[in-house]
Amino acid sequence: MEPQTLSTNTRSVGMPLLMILGFLFVGMIVGTLLASLLNLLISEIWGVPISAMVDVNADTPFSERQFFRTINLVSHVFTFTVPGLATAYLFHKKQWWDKLSLNVQPQSFFIGAGIVWLMVSFPFAQWSYWINQQLPLPSWATSLEGQAEAMIAGLLNMEGIGELLFSLVVMAVAPAVGEEIIFRGIVQKEFEDRMRNPHLAIWLAAVIFSGFHMQFEGFLPRLILGALLGYLFYWSKNLWIPIIVHLFYNGIQIVAYYSYGEALDEMAAESEMPNLFLSLGSLVLFIIGGWYLAKHSNTLEEKTV
Repeated sequence: MEPQTLSTNTRSVGMPLLMILGFLFVGMIVGTLLASLLNLLISEIWGVPISAMVDVNADTPFSERQFFRTINLVSHVFTFTVPGLATAYLFHKKQWWDKLSLNVQPQSFFIGAGIVWLMVSFPFAQWSYWINQQLPLPSWATSLEGQAEAMIAGLLNMEGIGELLFSLVVMAVAPAVGEEIIFRGIVQKEFEDRMRNPHLAIWLAAVIFSGFHMQFEGFLPRLILGALLGYLFYWSKNLWIPIIVHLFYNGIQIVAYYSYGEALDEMAAESEMPNLFLSLGSLVLFIIGGWYLAKHSNTLEEKTV
């Protein structure tokens, strides 16, 4: 007998969206509580001051930097991955793996083409980031931006291959898996089921994806990234594709910072307007790349895993 699931006809409209919001809220609380508990345990057992867990810099000892990464990993897993999997299982039971489109073998064509498509979009995304920075932000948004930048700076304090690998797990692997399950596998798919226009569904999910990060100076480039990942999911019908491309996007930035951190900080401090012609060329290639992927998406055979 097939396991019973809550079908589109019997469940309330938008129920998975409401459910995922509830799980995200609960997961955020649980993650914060677990992170706080880890803080207290570390402080009590190893004698590490709690302030070290929230103020990581180049002078922070190696063990404290790794504890900081561990706390952020726990928080992220319970904020995104666990709520996403819980929602998928609640609505689809044993079919959750199939319903999230994780049962399809990732095709090398979409992996390679998706990464190339992402890379040609970089100049255009950088231009959108510059435009974003010119927009005035309210004080509360500026405060959130400062807190997020401090946390990211702490995570990017790396000395040695061990810290690099752990940072890749915390800042690339975990976000790619958890965020894609939620924003593409659940939110975008739910919008697609409810709307006749898949493009609207993709961009709405991208808006939620970008806004949920609460980093408004980078809202526009993250919106573009969300749409790119959304189209890759829509065309490939395979959640592994946006997961891999998302992982690559985060990972290449971490490796670049590990290798050229000071130079990248200097470039960011200059904040000059990117080359307009390069940005427009990037936009043209981005559109052409999207057209090519859309055209070839129906010609590829799916293989289940």
